[in-house]
Amino acid sequence: MIFAVTIAVGLLIKTAGPRAAELGVDIQLAQERNFILSFLSLAIHYGLGPAGAIALLALTCLGLFLLRRSVVPVFACGWVVGIGWLSSELGKRLVARIRPPADAVQALIPEHGIDSFPSGHTAFAVALAWAFVLVVARTRRARIWAVTVGAIFVAVVAFSRLYLGVHYLSDVIASVFIATAAILAWLPVWNKFIAPRLIRESHASSPTHGRDGHIQAMTTPGGIWPTMPISSRATITGTKTGPLPSSHQR
Repeated sequence: MIFAVTIAVGLLIKTAGPRAAELGVDIQLAQERNFILSFLSLAIHYGLGPAGAIALLALTCLGLFLLRRSVVPVFACGWVVGIGWLSSELGKRLVARIRPPADAVQALIPEHGIDSFPSGHTAFAVALAWAFVLVVARTRRARIWAVTVGAIFVAVVAFSRLYLGVHYLSDVIASVFIATAAILAWLPVWNKFIAPRLIRESHASSPTHGRDGHIQAMTTPGGIWPTMPISSRATITGTKTGPLPSSHQR
């Protein structure tokens, strides 16, 4: 519903044409540019472009693997960012809104396509912030920090898109709703179908034998908070592993 409503709003705003009232925000920012903010905005533009965003995601996943020693949270992080980021591409195709007029906003980056709504850079920032909140952070305090830093990160990226003159204000706001809606819609799929299978296969391929020939298994953080437990522990007897019971079943 959030995704559909945001797209509908985008189609409605599109009817106002390229010189909509919100263009005034971009024009005002263009008149107050300085070297530092211009340099920062350009760095974000290229740093979070397709190549830079993929590199940043790869580094995040590598660090998560070294920290957790499991591929399950790595896959979870990658899926969260990928779903949130790619949802912006779907929004762009559905709305097909023209970019702000470059001459009016004195755009620092030449953008002339019909892919203004929503902002892909902002959607990536939102998705990365969600990945830290849902996957990387494991305690309440860590999640509070992740939400705080993530919100600042998203705000800075969104501001940079307006500062460069390549997006309207509604474009960057829509990115938050579209990316969030896509991630929330995908979470039950991961938690109910993908994560349990990854955990079973992970332990079936590398079980740890304990005393008396028992197979002891520690499940990795498969389920993504808050819809599944972060982790569970189980001791399995016999020679074969099967589905591990979650913490609320024991």
